[in-house]
Amino acid sequence: MSSLASWCHRHRLVVVLAWVGLLLALGGAVGAAGANFGNSPTSQNTGSAKATALLQKAANSAAGKSGRIVWQVKGGKVTDSATEAKMTDAVKRIEASPGVAAVTDPYAAAGARQISHDGTTAYATVTFDQDVSDTQVKHVEQLAPPGRSRRRWTSR
Repeated sequence: MSSLASWCHRHRLVVVLAWVGLLLALGGAVGAAGANFGNSPTSQNTGSAKATALLQKAANSAAGKSGRIVWQVKGGKVTDSATEAKMTDAVKRIEASPGVAAVTDPYAAAGARQISHDGTTAYATVTFDQDVSDTQVKHVEQLAPPGRSRRRWTSR
């Protein structure tokens, strides 16, 4: 290695010109390749483009608004039978509402993690259809039990 270093030091002008020439050649090669490069997953007929199209088709309803209805009890737990019955009824009414694509119920197996460790707070996740109207969202808000429940909606 020391002999290579010595040679490069003695012929430093040649080394610098060689590097500049190499960079210019690489730049020319990239320019000659044209615009065949793309960073969009849908720009080519690739596996990634097919997967993206499939996901967009399958998750069409998930492109709209979503939100949570949160409820909290001061005394007892959200898993007490009276509270659970009241909230399960509200969740079923919300799920049957027009414009609602899905509701993840904390009392169902899929939503079991939506109940706090101390059992005083729970939430239901509401996913709206892509073309949900503001009137339909307001209707769902009205179906949420009054009192200690809160509603928060977000757009994806």
